[in-house]
Amino acid sequence: MTNNIREIWSWNKTEEMNLVQESLRSCNYISVDTEFPGCLKETAMEASDDTRYQNLRFNVDRTKPIQLGFSLFDSEGTISGTWEVNFSDFDETEDPCNEKSIAFLKRNGLDFQRIREEGVGIKDFFTEFTHMIKDKKMNWVTFDGSYDLGYIIQSMTGRESLPDTSQGFQETVQKLLGSTFDVKKLAGQCKGLSSRFGLQRLADELGIRREGEAHHAGSDSQLTARVFTNLNLTLSRDLKRKREHEGEIMMIRRVHDRLVQNLLMQQEVMEQEILMRRCMPRRCYGPVHPPPRPIMYAHYPPPCGYFVVPVVPRLSNYL
Repeated sequence: MTNNIREIWSWNKTEEMNLVQESLRSCNYISVDTEFPGCLKETAMEASDDTRYQNLRFNVDRTKPIQLGFSLFDSEGTISGTWEVNFSDFDETEDPCNEKSIAFLKRNGLDFQRIREEGVGIKDFFTEFTHMIKDKKMNWVTFDGSYDLGYIIQSMTGRESLPDTSQGFQETVQKLLGSTFDVKKLAGQCKGLSSRFGLQRLADELGIRREGEAHHAGSDSQLTARVFTNLNLTLSRDLKRKREHEGEIMMIRRVHDRLVQNLLMQQEVMEQEILMRRCMPRRCYGPVHPPPRPIMYAHYPPPCGYFVVPVVPRLSNYL
């Protein structure tokens, strides 16, 4: 274990739970991961959602968790602490389990004998832990966490059977835990990533280095928290860019609407002017003025040309 991941055993439980309670004062996010004895009933890839839940319910009700890992962090992604709880309840020689899963966990370093001898009881831990968080509004983060939430709900309720339906399970999760986020689903909303990626593949794509060993609940919960924080920031940036882009589009649309409105007004004015011109009379029917009096011209030979000579009546006409 690294210094960043703390283990909880029967001999240090009181000290570590005090640290957990101290971290809860500044943290409202908790990422969780569980290690369990595998699935007694396998689920096909093409199975329906109802079949998947019924198989989950069958497996969780008949097996016991081996480890619980959880990391406490704030809305900025600052991790206050990571703990790995080792439960003493599981006995590989007596309890139902998937042998292939047990062999896989052993290859990855889980010491089942030590966990059995030095671990804490599921009921004792969850009684204290549930009391710590009952008045806090926590946001629960998982990676493909249906089984993780199933074991947590089962442990919080004294190992009662899970609800009969998927809808009942979701309602119970909402009632006991509150808000939940699945990193696997969030990855499908990010450009360049996929909901088909595993946790380690996502971490590699994002350049996040793991602390501790894979397939240990503490290490997996911490990596889940760090990947979630990175994805959350990415989605926030993408949402901000989308809003800015939408704002630019809205501004362009407003300018376009104004231009169209001005063109329509100009067209309306032109149509009114044309209509007025068509209604105006083409001829003038005012009073007719008499033609001007004729002017008499006297003729002189060139180069003198012509000039106007007024006509004077002869005196003989009056004698």
